[in-house]
Amino acid sequence: MKSFIEQAKFYAEYHQKPITFYTHLVGIPLIIFSLMIFLGFFHLIVPGVLDSTLAEIATVVTLIYYLYLNWRLGLVLVPIFIFILWITNFISWAGPTSGALWTFVILFVLGWILQLAGHYMEGKRPALLDNLWQALVAPLYLTAELLFKAGRMQKLHAAIHDEEAVTATTNPDQKKDSNMDDTQ
Repeated sequence: MKSFIEQAKFYAEYHQKPITFYTHLVGIPLIIFSLMIFLGFFHLIVPGVLDSTLAEIATVVTLIYYLYLNWRLGLVLVPIFIFILWITNFISWAGPTSGALWTFVILFVLGWILQLAGHYMEGKRPALLDNLWQALVAPLYLTAELLFKAGRMQKLHAAIHDEEAVTATTNPDQKKDSNMDDTQ
């Protein structure tokens, strides 16, 4: 199994422009939300022992995978996914009613329209066409990028984007000066 850094590097190659990031920032949660509604229609029931939906099982498995890839990013996503699951359970609890089905279809299609629009503007096809696992890595990658924009996890940012991390103990101006010395 590839590490998160390897998968994120692959994902980053397909997502260079800011517009792609922003369309994915809306599109991916819409797709996740819609899939949780859909998976919430299906129950796994063992009388007297278990009554769970596929959405709950998929959420737990996905979060375990995220925690395995990067526990810090996974911890950020745990409350977010649980909150989304809680909301989608209200929509899907009665089964595939017309309202729940339409909510699923509209959000799923809208999420994919945003995804494809972002890739059209990027000029690159979606990463999941080359590696289906990228669909699962996308929420973790977006979470990392949001934290990078907030100035967090700079070592991870440097590892993903092949840059030298600027930390509190390094001086970015010193790095520029040393690069100038190497070229002379």
